[in-house]
Amino acid sequence: MAKKKTATAYSFAESFAMLNKLQQMAIDEGNISLALKAEELKCKIAALQADKENNLSNENLTGILVDFINEEQSNSKNSADIRPADTTKEKV
Repeated sequence: MAKKKTATAYSFAESFAMLNKLQQMAIDEGNISLALKAEELKCKIAALQADKENNLSNENLTGILVDFINEEQSNSKNSADIRPADTTKEKV
């Protein structure tokens, strides 16, 4: 039975470093097209990394907000100062 090869994931830094190396090789060979392609790919992975970091920040913020809201709701149920919504309406 043949073993399945697992794909090796590259880190952002490893990918960026490899593209820098390939870009320099292309420049040394005078291949501007490949140098530009390497630059394009570096920009793409940088954008993906920025999106990933932004999404993680948003997830953390969402979690903090959810915890805060849940805590406030829990505290308000235990508070004698909070009245049910129907008793706070003004009578006309």
